[in-house]
Amino acid sequence: MRAATKMARPSWASRIEKLRQRLNLSQTDFANHLGVSAMAVSRWERGINEPPAKCYVMLGKMAGPEECWFYWERIGISKRDVAKMS
Repeated sequence: MRAATKMARPSWASRIEKLRQRLNLSQTDFANHLGVSAMAVSRWERGINEPPAKCYVMLGKMAGPEECWFYWERIGISKRDVAKMS
C-alpha cells in the first residue's frame, strides 16, 4: 500500500488566506469582493488553483501598500515597471 503524500501548500495560498482573515471576511464575502465563487477562494487557499491575473491585481489593492507588491509581482508587475509609467 502506498503512503499518501501531502504536498506543502504554496506560499501564495497561505498569503491569500491570511489576507482574507486579516480583513475579517468569510470565503463567500471575500469571493464577492473579487467577483468569483467561494469555491474558487477555497481552492486558492488550499493551493489547488492559483488566482487569475485580474484577481491578483484586486488582491494587491485589498492588501494595501505594505503587502500589495507580493500579489502584483505574482503576475509580473514590478515597482520598476510602475515607476517607468509615472
